[in-house]
Formats: sequence, structure tokens, C-alpha cells
Amino acid sequence: MEQLKELTKRLIANSFKDMLLQYSFEKITIKMITDHANVIRPTFYNHFHDKYELMEWLLTVEVLQKAKECIDNNLDDEAVKCIFEGFYQDREYYRKAFEVTGQNGFEETLFKGLSDFFAVWYMRTHESGDKAKLISDYYAAGIIIVIKYMLFDASEGTSVEDVISFYQNLVAHNIYKD
Repeated sequence: MEQLKELTKRLIANSFKDMLLQYSFEKITIKMITDHANVIRPTFYNHFHDKYELMEWLLTVEVLQKAKECIDNNLDDEAVKCIFEGFYQDREYYRKAFEVTGQNGFEETLFKGLSDFFAVWYMRTHESGDKAKLISDYYAAGIIIVIKYMLFDASEGTSVEDVISFYQNLVAHNIYKD
């Protein structure tokens, strides 16, 4: 039963992704999503409250969950790789997702998810405290800038490995001379 529930969620999510590639977020209705997925409208609401929750679920299962599992297993470099590869593999969808702005916008949702992710990573090796939130927010903001660079500004031949290497170099060095 649980497997069927996950398959249905994935079907609805894939339908939404298809719709987002064709239409602006504002123009997509729940009816459009469910018609495209060949499910009835109440099925959508059995799984998601609205389109924003659906978009957050996609981000969580396709990117953040995998990265968090890596952090839980002390695979820090692999966690960073999971984040960038998740965005790179589905870059057309994520380019469109970044267009969803305002309250509950994609970037706001991504920032919160990444801040939570970096907080878990930071807390693994440091004590909690006033600085923990600031540090996790700092790294979340920084990686979002690099993700957006990869999605929107990187030259056509730029590989995900190039972006990961750039990001790792960026966080390994500070702006001040040693």
C-alpha cells in the first residue's frame, strides 16, 4: 500500500514537472496536473496541500534527502555532489522552478531546506549556539548562488564536476589573504 502511495505521488509530481516546463507556475491548475497524470482531483489532495507543497516535496526527495543521507554517513564531498547533480540532472525543471517567487517561492523553500541541511552538517562537528544558524544560512545562500550560476550563467560546456570543483575551492578559501 505504501509503495502504491509513493508511486501515485511520483506520478503527480512528474505531471507537475511536465506542466511547469510548458506553462508558468501561476497558470498551472490542480486540474491540469491531475488530468495530465490521469488521476482524479481528490487524489492530488490526498498527497499534497497545494502546488507549493508539491514543489517542496520534489526538492526534498530529488535533492535534499540524498544529500542529508550522505551527511548522516560522513560523506561530506558526496553530499555536495548530490546537491549539484540533483539540480544539473533536471536543470530545465529547476530553471523554471526558480521563476516561482514570492511567499513560498522556490528560492525561499530551497534556502530553508539548505539551511537545515547545513545546520545538520555543522552540528555534527560543532556545538550548537548563536552562530550555528548564521553559519548554516551563510552556506545555504552561498551554494544557492553557485547553483543559479550553474543553471543560468555557466557556459554550455561547463560540467557538473567543474561546478563542484569551483564550489569546493570557493568554500575552502577565504577572501582574506593568509
